[in-house]
Amino acid sequence: MKKQFYILLILLSIFNLSTAQKEVKDLSLNENKRSLDNQTKWKSKFEIECSIRALEVESDSICWFAGSKNKFGFTENFGKTWKEINIKYDTFNLEFRSISVTTNFVFILSVGSPALLFKIDKKTLNYKLVYEETGEKTFYDSMQFWDDENGIAVGDPIENCMSILLTKDGGNTWNKLACENLPLAREGEAAFAASNTNISLIDKMAFIVSGGEEANVLVGSEYGKTWKKYKAPIVQGEKMTGIFSIDNLSTSSAIIAGGDWTTKEKTEKAMAITKDGGVSWQLIKNNPGYISCIQFIPKTTTLVACSTTGIYQSNNYAETWLKVSEEGYYSFRISKNGEHLYFSGQNKLMSVKSTSLLSK
Repeated sequence: MKKQFYILLILLSIFNLSTAQKEVKDLSLNENKRSLDNQTKWKSKFEIECSIRALEVESDSICWFAGSKNKFGFTENFGKTWKEINIKYDTFNLEFRSISVTTNFVFILSVGSPALLFKIDKKTLNYKLVYEETGEKTFYDSMQFWDDENGIAVGDPIENCMSILLTKDGGNTWNKLACENLPLAREGEAAFAASNTNISLIDKMAFIVSGGEEANVLVGSEYGKTWKKYKAPIVQGEKMTGIFSIDNLSTSSAIIAGGDWTTKEKTEKAMAITKDGGVSWQLIKNNPGYISCIQFIPKTTTLVACSTTGIYQSNNYAETWLKVSEEGYYSFRISKNGEHLYFSGQNKLMSVKSTSLLSK
């Protein structure tokens, strides 16, 4: 009987231990779930059936996007909800990778032939075609406006120079610069339509970056009237190597990022800075690897960068980097006061407060 009693105690102990272990395991799962729930509270995500590489922030609460499948749209409530609009033009299935916003209008530009540039009224959402270009090599990568009147769009070379469109009348008419007025492009050199950030505008200047066979920085003055070309030390020579993104801190200081799209973890020659207006560039050895989009938090030396490998932050002008999110995106934009960020990717949009995403 005593022996049976001890056996019963042993069995009960095993049962209680198993139950306790199960409770600890379940508790751990619940704690992990709660942790993940807390992480998702600071951001708003929106699923959408298109690829989005073009964003433009109008204010903390308003952001516009342009994507594939003829779509553009906007949010007016910090990304909690988004309105989708389809461009209907002939039977074309258009992919928009360029967008720019002025006071009263939104401009979107499709990539390949035919390249179609639409001017959209913000209030009515009515749109009209203001530029069209066809051709086997036609491919436009990005577009931005200096102000309500002056804008620029950049595409791959058709002849022996980059394709550059300029408007001086608020986007009603666009004129393509002749190659005789631009630096020559090397055979196999092109721009990347990865994030609508291979143009950076500051004052009356334009900085345009390229890649492929050669990685260069084109610097335009007086709203694109004159141009100079400077070589960059970013990895180059292959179709998917080069500079994918640029942003300016000032007319003299800027950062370029990109790398090798086929080997995203490769950090060699993937990032560089200039302090003399693009004439010379210094490589940043410590970097996240391939980057499709890089931007300064306005009026600071804090940088944010992203690619499909994640989101990264530097608080010291690219000297060191911290990975702040494992989820990857194609592009992002930051509101003018630096308080809100909007990200875009394959079938998704995300908005987040900078204080929630970034470390101090």
